[in-house]
Amino acid sequence: MSRNLLINTGNILSLDEAKKKASQNTRDELVDTLKIILREKENQGDNIVFMNGIGDIGIENTERAELKVTVKVFVSSPEADTLKDALNKVFENLNTDTIESLVIAYSIKDDSEDILTSLKSLWRAVEEYVKIGKLSSVGLSDLNTNTFIEFFQWANIKPDIVQINLATCCIVPPALQEFSKANDVQLLTHSDPSEILPEDVLKEIFGLPVSLHWVVKYQIHLKCRGILTSKGYLIYIKKLLTCN
Repeated sequence: MSRNLLINTGNILSLDEAKKKASQNTRDELVDTLKIILREKENQGDNIVFMNGIGDIGIENTERAELKVTVKVFVSSPEADTLKDALNKVFENLNTDTIESLVIAYSIKDDSEDILTSLKSLWRAVEEYVKIGKLSSVGLSDLNTNTFIEFFQWANIKPDIVQINLATCCIVPPALQEFSKANDVQLLTHSDPSEILPEDVLKEIFGLPVSLHWVVKYQIHLKCRGILTSKGYLIYIKKLLTCN
């Protein structure tokens, strides 16, 4: 038997243990945060479907127009409904109708997979949400230059963000720089792992078979001052239930 479990870390800037390790990379930060939350909630049992970390009262008391919400979705399924599920849970858990900046990080399970076909499937959800005003700036992460250009030329609603990982690409490809500048695409660098929670890491955290649907990393800034006021993760997993 299995059950889907959604974990909302809440604002990890409010976690004292997490703040002591502010220089961590994304994966280590997420793993340590999950361990803290699971330790605090360990008496809830196997049948729960939602687990929440520390809330964010400061955000709740701030006018939405003063905030900028940025989201990165790590997903390995090419199904548009999977991405829509992740975005809908962001809207619900952050109590917002809009996301100012969205980046999709698609990790390929099979080297032979046609990444363009998969990204086009996911982009249908992006375009749908842009058209109804739920998304503003939208983009992709960790594509080679030729793939990004081909995708850009195909898309009806063009990505205006592209992220590259300087850990795997020590310099920004000149061709990508030139294309981004010519097409008003914001070129950003990041240090997130392409596979944010591998199977061995999931087993280390949960101690039993778990499969990952998706991970969302979000940040909320005060627009006028650029101050980071909230940072957290949403993790959606399928968990094998223990038998009594």
